Amino acid sequence: HNFNLFPDLNPVEATSALFFQLFPNISVTIYPHSVYTLMTFPTSTPGVTKETLSLLMAPGAKLKDDTDEQYKEKCEELLAFVVNINDEDVVAIENLQEGLYNARDQ
Repeated sequence: HNFNLFPDLNPVEATSALFFQLFPNISVTIYPHSVYTLMTFPTSTPGVTKETLSLLMAPGAKLKDDTDEQYKEKCEELLAFVVNINDEDVVAIENLQEGLYNARDQ
């Protein structure tokens, strides 16, 4: 593991992620060591979305033998992973917005 986990997780929870969608624009993902939230907001330009992503690490997530710099690098790598996954979804969201905008004019 790159991080200590939340305390008191059972074996399934320790290797799982939970994904919650709060319609229409909020996502909450819970990993065994962290939580991230993503809020998407349409802009006045069809097909352009503004996003706010927050990564929250579990208290005590830093491994005992990691330096502060190693922990920071691991957190940055985790955030880059989350951003990469999210970027794959952005196109779909923005295409949906364009389709809804265009459908209004029909």
